[in-house]
Amino acid sequence: MGGGDIKLMAMIGAWLGIRSILPVIMIGSFSGSIYGLIKNRRKGGVIPFGPFLSLGAIVYVFFGDIISNFLL
Repeated sequence: MGGGDIKLMAMIGAWLGIRSILPVIMIGSFSGSIYGLIKNRRKGGVIPFGPFLSLGAIVYVFFGDIISNFLL
């Protein structure tokens, strides 16, 4: 995670609330991992994490109640 990712997560946490941070990071990491495996990057390839954090935030906006009930 770079400096921009941290600022993006701060914005997402401020917008969606403190309880959204962990699910958004988990969804973003999972989707980024799947993308990395499918894309089959060369060794040392760089994959930006910001789009996957944004995807995690969008998924949390629409399915936040279901995700919160599942995690708690």
